[in-house]
Amino acid sequence: MKIALKNAQPLFVITGAMGGGKSTIVRQLKTLGFFCVDEPAREILKEQRAIDGAGVYDKDKRLFKELMLSRSLLRYEQMANKQIPCFFDRGIPDNVAYARLFELDDSADMKASEVYRYNTNVFLLPAWKDIYAIDDERTISFEEARDFGEAVSSIYRGLGYNLIEVPFDTPSARAKFIINRVIDILS
Repeated sequence: MKIALKNAQPLFVITGAMGGGKSTIVRQLKTLGFFCVDEPAREILKEQRAIDGAGVYDKDKRLFKELMLSRSLLRYEQMANKQIPCFFDRGIPDNVAYARLFELDDSADMKASEVYRYNTNVFLLPAWKDIYAIDDERTISFEEARDFGEAVSSIYRGLGYNLIEVPFDTPSARAKFIINRVIDILS
């Protein structure tokens, strides 16, 4: 789908609670032809576990966080010059929340969040108990996932982003909601 761009940053973040449906919506947006960036945490967990690496949260939280920040910056740079909408499954400010969750220094993550900016409108998916599931990469409770989502919301607000809450609905309806808002934002 082509959307004309008028003086607005076309990089959009989809964030929120773990297990809130972000990755499913990003996959839906991909099938509709949009540029999308997968969640760095899941990529790194998969890669590190495949090689029995230390860069996972249950072995070396600091290394895991640094790998996520590095991957987030790389993906941002790869998409920074796009003149069409691109959707990120979590943005650089999410790394601040991970640092705090792991009780690590978040200064580099916060600095990166201030330097590398997305569209000021960020799509927030709240915790949704009905769809929450634990898997190989997501092992925390629903309550912990909800709390993480609230921390993420607070961080984005503190950085001056406008949060747009995506209503509970089917993945295709949620993707359509996001697309319609992006059309309004970029028009």
